[in-house]
Amino acid sequence: MDKNDTKIASSLLAQELGDLELANPIKPGGYSAQRISSGSGVTLVQIAFDADVELAEHKAATPIIVQVLDGQVDFSVGDQTHQLRYGGMIQLEAGVIHAVYAENPARILITFING
Repeated sequence: MDKNDTKIASSLLAQELGDLELANPIKPGGYSAQRISSGSGVTLVQIAFDADVELAEHKAATPIIVQVLDGQVDFSVGDQTHQLRYGGMIQLEAGVIHAVYAENPARILITFING
């Protein structure tokens, strides 16, 4: 791949967490979802949670990987709840029911694997 192909084959999404925070500020009393990128078989979405906010049970149509970018979340799958802190990750297959709760402000990144 030559240098001209690199411009087409890459896209800077964020240089630091602050870029994501500016692009998707925390919504007081709720959560805010923002698509960061879509293509090449994956879609990236960040969700910013205010304190004491829950994303109720739901499921994704594709496999997902969730990573905590900031703060901590309680990630529930079935009868298990995982406390995921900064850098924590979990992978789910398509159709798995789950919920996310943030006691304090938090930010997660979801990678949807579009096959």
